[in-house]
Amino acid sequence: MKKILLLSCSTGEGHNSAARAIREQLDGAGIESEIADPISFRGKRSQRFVSSCYNNMIKNTPSLFGLVYKAGLIYDSTGMPSPVYMANSSYAESLWEYIEEKGYEAVISTHIFGMEALTAVRRKLGKYIPSYGVLTDYTIIPFFGDSRLDGFFVPHETLKISLAEKGVPNDTIFVTGIPVAAKFRNRYEKSEARKLLGIPEQGKVYLVMSGGVGGGNLLGLCDELIKAVDDGSRIYVLTGRNEGIKRKIEEKYSDIPQITAVPFTNDVNIYMNGADVLLTKPGGLSSTEAAVANIPLVHINAIPGCESENVKFFENHGMSVSAKNVREAASAAVSLADDPASSENMLENQRRCIPRNAAEEIARHVLEERSAGICAAQ
Repeated sequence: MKKILLLSCSTGEGHNSAARAIREQLDGAGIESEIADPISFRGKRSQRFVSSCYNNMIKNTPSLFGLVYKAGLIYDSTGMPSPVYMANSSYAESLWEYIEEKGYEAVISTHIFGMEALTAVRRKLGKYIPSYGVLTDYTIIPFFGDSRLDGFFVPHETLKISLAEKGVPNDTIFVTGIPVAAKFRNRYEKSEARKLLGIPEQGKVYLVMSGGVGGGNLLGLCDELIKAVDDGSRIYVLTGRNEGIKRKIEEKYSDIPQITAVPFTNDVNIYMNGADVLLTKPGGLSSTEAAVANIPLVHINAIPGCESENVKFFENHGMSVSAKNVREAASAAVSLADDPASSENMLENQRRCIPRNAAEEIARHVLEERSAGICAAQ
């Protein structure tokens, strides 16, 4: 196999991060690949519209996303034709033409939009290319059962059962974990990580992550953390690409040296290695990165839907604690930092439950299956 197309969508950064993690493994195997947004095959305007609507909803009205998600679950339960499938089937022909033009030999999608479009390539056009889907949350989202591909890579055995219950053939479901970049499993010792980042080696370090677009009540959380931590502690807030929230933090806490706003960085793994506790939204990808990096974890600001289900999964398996508000979050973080036994128990659960080599396993499976000439029925 020489060329693989990866489909992702900028509705949240997690799907793109998963695609890049798989591409990293393909690069290492000498396989040419490309990441493309499936919506772009319907037109650049559609691509920008979908991305903008999603990110604005998550950033400004997350409760609305929860209502949309709940409505999707209700609609999905009726068994009626999926509007998601119908929307994504509309550009199946453009996608197929691109696949043929570029000579791709397999496609991997980390977003349901791509999976639905690839399904339409088979059903609507009668064309075939080996195609795979990657789940990036610890739940089955609405309309997932519409897709029929050669393989689905899921994060845990419980999701294999749930997907099979939706009618997806059991022999096309593989438990691999969620793919994350290799750097998250290549740990630095805490002291080494702090030296690399210029963080004081003494004292507790609390890491706050706001998500790819920078959301949640960060200022309120910072207020509570400053009140809760001791004088020797430091708080680092990764603000992502949200320049506005970074400026607000720098302005509000200009006289408080304990707190530092950090703009978008490629060194998230090193910050995780250098910190004592991480406080973050429960995105499927970011939570998996934290578990692979193996850091005590407090979940906060869950958006109803996928994120609230991610919280349940992590808490039920003892891999994080969740907080209903910023005061609870600050208290939970300090408790974890001050309780080595509880922290170590959480870290052990992360090591036990979360596969570390998902990207490698997914790439290996796709490459080996293609090399053996094994294809699911069209």
